[in-house]
Amino acid sequence: MRDVLIFGAGPLGRLAHDILRQQDARVIAFADDEQAGAEIEGVPVVCVHEAVRRRNGHAVVAIEDAATRIEFAHMASRHGFELLSAIHPLASIAPSARIGRPVLIGARATICVHAEIGDHCVISSGAIVEHDNTLGVGVFLAPAVRLAGGVTVEDFARLGIGSCVIPYRRIGRLAVVAPGSVVIRDVYPMTMVSGVPARLTRRAEARFVPDLRPAVPAAELAAGASTA
Repeated sequence: MRDVLIFGAGPLGRLAHDILRQQDARVIAFADDEQAGAEIEGVPVVCVHEAVRRRNGHAVVAIEDAATRIEFAHMASRHGFELLSAIHPLASIAPSARIGRPVLIGARATICVHAEIGDHCVISSGAIVEHDNTLGVGVFLAPAVRLAGGVTVEDFARLGIGSCVIPYRRIGRLAVVAPGSVVIRDVYPMTMVSGVPARLTRRAEARFVPDLRPAVPAAELAAGASTA
């Protein structure tokens, strides 16, 4: 049984906890400065500084904001943690699908043939990623999102609960699709759309986008490896 630390004690962290305890893993602590000192189902919540002192363990980063999630993943890797994916045993993943790492995939999510899921994605419970979909880095699909075949979702886009996208449409980088929307046209980068059919609501809020280069483990840094 592997001991695992979860960065983030919010709803996504609790989802990761539920997934991990159904696998061969034991969550030893959550790391979250805002909830430090609390307990979640008997598991202590510690501050991030205390957590990183553990070093050389296994970790899942379960923070909802994609940029923050990736920053914490890089930080954990630099401190010697091995980053794990949390994939619910009730998720359905086609053998031909390509899944990045680390990712979080909830119960009854469906990932179909030849779909490609980028690193640091979150596929929530009941979401459907149909055939030949491509999801970039840090994409967040809320529960019950439906992506028809051939859809492309670019880096850091976010689709709200129950939203749908018809075949062969593109959701641009950093775009936001509001809950319950039906997308029948491409969505431009850094815009927000809503409604049935979905229409432009406003420009999406500018968000910091982290460096997407892979984190270098602490052992390689010590040996003089570069992140370039």
